[in-house]
Amino acid sequence: MLTEKNYKPYKHQYNLIQRPSRGFALIEILIAITILSISLIGIISSVSSGIIAISENKNLTRAMIIVKNQLNEFEMHNMRGPDIKDEPVKDYPGFAYSRTVKRFEHELFGPLDAKRVEISVKWQEKARDKFYSISYIYPSK
Repeated sequence: MLTEKNYKPYKHQYNLIQRPSRGFALIEILIAITILSISLIGIISSVSSGIIAISENKNLTRAMIIVKNQLNEFEMHNMRGPDIKDEPVKDYPGFAYSRTVKRFEHELFGPLDAKRVEISVKWQEKARDKFYSISYIYPSK
């Protein structure tokens, strides 16, 4: 017969709230892998965008160098020389430059005793024509 004195509770009762942790469950591992892959996709896309921007800036920097070199050569020849149209640049394949010299006309004062040289560089990038130009105003001699 069971009385209060000899009643002993069952020793191995499982408490559903305080279950001992025996490691990671499969669902926890899958959630961690999903979060990691989403963050890695963002990092990889930003790195690839940076690489594309660097390559585009590389061509723009080359165009700036070409324009400044051509302007320096024009200055070395005392600001004289014929107009040039789409002349290939020998040191930079795929790039071509143009040079035009015109009399400078100011918007308010009209024609002045000055000339304006415009040097532009053209190249192709991703099947599109790109260009960079610079102009310089100098007094007529």
